Amino acid sequence: MYIHSAVYQCRICLLMVFCFSVEYPECLCNSVPVTSDSIILPFLAKPQLKSEVGIIICDVSDPPSLDEMCKKASVVLDCVGPYRFFGEPVIKSCVENGAHCVDISGEPQFLEGMYAKYDSQAAENGVYIVGSTGFDSIPADLGVLFTRNSLQGTLTAVESILTFKAGKSGTCIHDGTWQSAVHGVADQGNLKKLRKQLACKPLPVVGKKLKKRGALFYANEVGQYAIPFLGADASVVRRTQRFLHEHHEETPVQYSAYTAVGGVGSAIKLIFAGLLFVLLSKFSCGRKLMIKGGCIHTRSSILEDQAY
Repeated sequence: MYIHSAVYQCRICLLMVFCFSVEYPECLCNSVPVTSDSIILPFLAKPQLKSEVGIIICDVSDPPSLDEMCKKASVVLDCVGPYRFFGEPVIKSCVENGAHCVDISGEPQFLEGMYAKYDSQAAENGVYIVGSTGFDSIPADLGVLFTRNSLQGTLTAVESILTFKAGKSGTCIHDGTWQSAVHGVADQGNLKKLRKQLACKPLPVVGKKLKKRGALFYANEVGQYAIPFLGADASVVRRTQRFLHEHHEETPVQYSAYTAVGGVGSAIKLIFAGLLFVLLSKFSCGRKLMIKGGCIHTRSSILEDQAY
């Protein structure tokens, strides 16, 4: 089945690693599926890796290679984005060949679209498709449940405000994340259509309804201006709460996510940058310009002393 939330994703991942390492040690890290031998082989050749680690060359544009990899795998960890371009072939192959799949996607359209398309087939084949098991959206999803379990009484609403600090080498966004953001904003219309097709009933509101804050507001909690968080956190938390309410009759928790952007100067810059970003994302030439420009994103590894 398609796992609805990072909460259950985390539990399943831990159980799988534990079982493989204790009961079937030969199944743990005995092969590494890769997409480009020219990129990954130099790293696999480093002396700290054991010689018995196998290599499976596969390519998302070559379905037979994906099928061969999935037939040999118990769990596939997919870390290659943007998932709207590279994610579905992996999920399709995993579902058809009986391999569980875990990804770190933070793209709401991809996550909800794959659930709508593959949930029934994955359930029939006994396959778990586990999305959003990284920064998107483990902290948000587990954070809501941790807060609920730590408080007496009934928790009805949670707001989160993300803050970050620039590292010694400044800030940088990885190219995959940047492309996901560009194409996600450009394709918001299709996400709305997808959600209409899913036709999920609104969750009941318990207690006072959580009011949405503005597109730009001053958050007294962190002493900075803030905007709505554009990632998958709200979507993932909402699906978790729906699952818990419909299957376990638990009280749904309302949730809103925001990101702090700094002081007045940063807020003014953000307004102009945001307007330009939305405008450019609506046109093919604008998207190409933002993706090819390397001023704030990189295809290289993000350094430990950088914020993103």
